[in-house]
Amino acid sequence: MTTVQIPVQASPPVLGGLPDLQRERLAALRAGLLSEQSEAVSPAVGRALEMADAYLFLALGYLGHTDELFPGESAPEAPPP
Repeated sequence: MTTVQIPVQASPPVLGGLPDLQRERLAALRAGLLSEQSEAVSPAVGRALEMADAYLFLALGYLGHTDELFPGESAPEAPPP
């Protein structure tokens, strides 16, 4: 049996470049994507754009974006004890 050594990363990765600028560009891209989604020529194209929006939203989250993916779908608040 052969043992493979996997290198351990000593420190967490650091975001390269300027994350604030990239976050702004991606937020603008998302606005355009949502506009295209509302004008999709078929349900299949609309669904593909919806999936692209989900992945773009994930990237925005990695950069500190705090909007909701589906506004208004938050869990209801728990009643006070």
